[in-house]
Amino acid sequence: MNIMQKVRSVLLPEIGIDFEPEFVKESEISTDFTRTLAHLIGRTGRRSIVIKATSDGRLMVAAAGTAMEIYAVEAGDAEAAYAAADTFEFVEAQYVTDFLIETHDATISFRDVVGHWGDDKSLPVGGYSIDLINYGVRVQNRVGINVCDYEITTYR
Repeated sequence: MNIMQKVRSVLLPEIGIDFEPEFVKESEISTDFTRTLAHLIGRTGRRSIVIKATSDGRLMVAAAGTAMEIYAVEAGDAEAAYAAADTFEFVEAQYVTDFLIETHDATISFRDVVGHWGDDKSLPVGGYSIDLINYGVRVQNRVGINVCDYEITTYR
């Protein structure tokens, strides 16, 4: 018995490979297995691209060693408690967050996708880079009267 199933995908048409015919509107899946030459495609924005490999066989994920393309910088003097001026929320996920704490120690917290703020994390004076997907960050003084001067850079 041969069962067929049609698959419609937003990953079609594929960019980066020459096909004949050029565009395929749908694919079919069946219970018959055959040897094939497969390729990987990924979604970027409103189109798809072919995922490539390096000469030694590793996936090529970014030519520059990073997948981030956009960054934003915020700076300020923190308050004794979390305040609106020291709270930065994002619609799109941020992948890496750098902190420069210049004067006194800081306490930070990250926001997740559903809007919950995580536990407080202390940052002594210095520079930090945290790889964590987040949708917001906030800063306050670790010790209330010692004002923390900070700079935050987020990458996506």
